[in-house]
Amino acid sequence: MSYLTNIVKLRALTAILLIALLAVACGKAELPNLIEVPKAITPTPKTESSAEELIDVSTQSDLKNEADTSFDVDDIATNGRGISDESIKIAVIKSGDVFQDIEIGVEARVFRSNENGGINSRELEIIKVVDDFGREEDLKLAVKEIVDLDVFAVVLLSTATSPEVTDILAENNMPFFGWGFSEGFCEPNKWGFGFNGCMNLATSASNGQNFDTSMLRLLSIFYGRIPQIISVTTNDTAGTAVAIQNETLWGDNIVKSIQFGGDITAGAILEQINSIRADVLLLSMGLDKTLAIKGELIDNFSGMVIDDVTYLPGILQDYEIASELEGGYVLSQVPPQEEYRGATTEIMTGLSQINGPQIYSQAISIGYWSTDLLIAILNSIDGELSVKSFFEKANIEGYLYKPEFSGGPCPLQTAISHQGPSGGAALLQVRGGVFRPVVNFNCP
Repeated sequence: MSYLTNIVKLRALTAILLIALLAVACGKAELPNLIEVPKAITPTPKTESSAEELIDVSTQSDLKNEADTSFDVDDIATNGRGISDESIKIAVIKSGDVFQDIEIGVEARVFRSNENGGINSRELEIIKVVDDFGREEDLKLAVKEIVDLDVFAVVLLSTATSPEVTDILAENNMPFFGWGFSEGFCEPNKWGFGFNGCMNLATSASNGQNFDTSMLRLLSIFYGRIPQIISVTTNDTAGTAVAIQNETLWGDNIVKSIQFGGDITAGAILEQINSIRADVLLLSMGLDKTLAIKGELIDNFSGMVIDDVTYLPGILQDYEIASELEGGYVLSQVPPQEEYRGATTEIMTGLSQINGPQIYSQAISIGYWSTDLLIAILNSIDGELSVKSFFEKANIEGYLYKPEFSGGPCPLQTAISHQGPSGGAALLQVRGGVFRPVVNFNCP
């Protein structure tokens, strides 16, 4: 099981990054590919939490961005940093232990832009790719180096991203793009742009608003009936934020909310839920723990078992992993390749043009769509291109980002993209050793 060992080692940190990929449910039964989505239920917060060992999220200092990143737009220098008559320079920072090939997605989108005339006759140029290995000190050093370079923007996908790091970028008026799981993509920081908005669940949990409700659209598989759900998470900060969101969105339809510390076993979960009737067992506990117990849960729970981390293209090539996940479900916030819609075709075409892989990773997809958002905003600017004109367009005038291909990220208004997620989710089931879409990626 060397592949499993590598997957666990390389992906264990995705639990923190993927907490926004919350779930509804499914099970082993055959379900319709996609039906009409019913009206969403109104989220009803519970008056009392049923989660065990629930942490008071509002008191967690690491959930809040205390830095004052507000400023007067007139203080932004009208400069062309990273912009010349021939090119616009960008950099990429990644945590290679988790997001090892994000720059391939960036390169594919850059190639497409340059082949089509660039941005106002300027070519995009990737001048630096830095791997911080998931270490915050390495990330700080990389950011401090890049803000001193002739670079316009950064594509940032790091497990070490913290408010301190994103504040450095904001203080230097440097736009950064990526997956908005960290606080710096959210208010009050206005320099971070997630390709699907502000996805920091911990921030949402602490202020009680801007929850991602995309999973409610998956009610379509129950033909409008609201399912009874059991929520199982870890009892750390990330797990607590997931538990709070689940309870807020599903209200009294959460029939049991359990949080575990330390080792989590399938037996311990089954012991607590064996007398409870529910439609869905909703797991959010990280990749390594999920892989270790999901198979046993699928075999012994009569309803649907869903997790938020196992949609990793290539993971099912290992027979033992595929066997453990067979019959289970996973929610994806990234448009899945298996739908083979317009967005998928576009990425695959771009990858073939740069001799990239045809089975692309989650990181490649995130890199591609993050760069797509950057390019879209730049192309919408009339007149001179500068740091100031970018800020005015993105945050004051506002730009409606709407990918031109079906099955891509959901539309978002850039001026308010720091306040909440744009939504978007797909549900897949492992059947016959492959991921099969059950509910296609769709938007609010």
